[in-house]
Amino acid sequence: MLDIRKVEIFDRRAHKWRPGPSMLNVRSGAGVTVYDKKIIAVGGHKGAEIHRSAEILIGDEWIEIANMSIPRRNTAAAALNGLLYAVGGDDGSSNLSTIECIQLSERSESQWKIVDMEDEDAGESSQLNESFGNKDGLELLEYERATLAKTLPASVLFVVASGLGLERLFLEHLILFSDRRLLAIVLNTNEHDESYFVSKLKEHSVDCDPKVINSDVSVKDRQSIYLEGGVQFCSSRVLLVDLLQNRIPTDRVAAIFVYRAHQTLNAFQDSFILRLYREKKPDGMVKAFTDVPNTLSSLGQLQRLVDRLYVRHVELLPRFSNIIETELNKYQLKTAIFSVDVPTPLRRVHRTLIEFIKVCVRDLRTSSLAGKHADDQLEEMVHVPWASTLLEKRLRDRRGNISEKQQRLLNDVASLREILQLSENMDVATVLSRLQVLKNDRTVLEEHSGWLLSPSFNRIMEDLLTIAGVTNGKGDPKKFSVPAKWTVLTEVLREIKNIQLEKKEYKNNNPSVLIITSSEDLSRQVTDVVRYGMNKMKWMTWRQLGYKTNQEMPDDDPLWDPDTISQLMRSSLDVESKSEVIANVQKSQKTTARAAQKRRKHAEEMSGFSSDSRIQTSLIQFGILQYKRRKSGNEVREQT
Repeated sequence: MLDIRKVEIFDRRAHKWRPGPSMLNVRSGAGVTVYDKKIIAVGGHKGAEIHRSAEILIGDEWIEIANMSIPRRNTAAAALNGLLYAVGGDDGSSNLSTIECIQLSERSESQWKIVDMEDEDAGESSQLNESFGNKDGLELLEYERATLAKTLPASVLFVVASGLGLERLFLEHLILFSDRRLLAIVLNTNEHDESYFVSKLKEHSVDCDPKVINSDVSVKDRQSIYLEGGVQFCSSRVLLVDLLQNRIPTDRVAAIFVYRAHQTLNAFQDSFILRLYREKKPDGMVKAFTDVPNTLSSLGQLQRLVDRLYVRHVELLPRFSNIIETELNKYQLKTAIFSVDVPTPLRRVHRTLIEFIKVCVRDLRTSSLAGKHADDQLEEMVHVPWASTLLEKRLRDRRGNISEKQQRLLNDVASLREILQLSENMDVATVLSRLQVLKNDRTVLEEHSGWLLSPSFNRIMEDLLTIAGVTNGKGDPKKFSVPAKWTVLTEVLREIKNIQLEKKEYKNNNPSVLIITSSEDLSRQVTDVVRYGMNKMKWMTWRQLGYKTNQEMPDDDPLWDPDTISQLMRSSLDVESKSEVIANVQKSQKTTARAAQKRRKHAEEMSGFSSDSRIQTSLIQFGILQYKRRKSGNEVREQT
């Protein structure tokens, strides 16, 4: 009978196996892990005898540690944060759904503790879930912990309801795989995603800095960066080429994360990459994430997406799930919606602008072959005034190959949407000044599709002047209509100020109000309304029209204490831009890659072993070689 207590150790320098110290017990189907450069063997069996014992290799000697509560074979072992875990397995008669853990220390009194994986209320279970990530990891909600614990070792497609924070779940996975011993590849992210996740990973002080690999990174640097491990954001084209050229250590790839997985339905590169990965590493892990469940409107589409992602499990996280609903109800906000009534002339302006936008989009569809056969025309036309259509996005991506008419219509739609948003959010003086700029711009007049010269545009100008209190070229500040939202904001803030609050509720801090706006210009205007009051802001806005008035500027009537009003905008923050974040990451990883290349070259020179003898390190001969036949000795003697 074979003695399977033997241990063999692979010597990377000699490139061969050598015998190591034998274990104390014969262990078939044992769980094996490494902690602090020590090998640990847990459970297993010898024939029909199933072990409860575990042993650890310290130096050249195996030492037994405390016995587990239950005999286990085919168990999974893991070491994390000073704890050794034995997960699942079987006891010879039934499969086990429990986890045992023990504190890894030199103290002999450390004992194993059982945790039931199916018991959500167990104290040890919550302690186990909290051990995910590093000490600076995210504060996960209960359903996020449960989902992470359930799906961590499996290849899964996560279909999350929109607004449930898919980014948090994705970020926690990135934190878990930010380890130099692991290589995690992230696909299908754009510059915004990479900048956001890289910044968040740096905030959480992960052990291995993230990398960004695209066409700007050289081939040699990419090969070295792959060996550095950690989370690496890769472009699909570069990763596909490197996989085909065998530049990636596939055996070290712990997982591939696919962001916006629903886009794989209409793309081929990501699916082909996953196929190559599965062929080279069948047991590799793939995790895909999407928060657009509307794209999976049938089981057929879901099956097609699962096949393209090469995963076996689908994890659905709907908003109506019991565990999610219970968790979110703990932090439910009380909302109140205020509907404001706008003047009739302003309603006509809105309707006319919306009609302009729809006409431009219809013309754009007519002039485009792809738009003529679109199936989602009716659905998109409802949202056209406020959101870009798929056709517009496709045409913008290939601006150099579209017709002059299509370019003109795209510019008009963008300008009309901007004016519509201004008329909904800002004051009438701002809208009038913007329209005057467009009307006086010769370039715009030469390139627009004709809406600036239409009778409908003249009616828009007349209605806006009526709202501004201008008739027959004369302005009256008393007839100037302020935005209805200013009135509602004034009433709400005054109501909040009149609420009686106990000091013990806020201790030394006063109650605060957070106002969120859609743009920086609107944020500045709202700040001025709160700081100066509605009457003074009305007078200041009227002055922008350029009409004379004998009315004196009103006094300040702040809606809140001016000393406690602060304005927070992106332009005022001392933070890196998206391009700066990516550039700094690539600069750092380039330095790391060059240093790794030097270390590897020095190690190969010391050992005399080349990583790949087939690679020609220097160019010896190139081109057409001149060949001269040498005369033999006999031919020379005959001539003499």
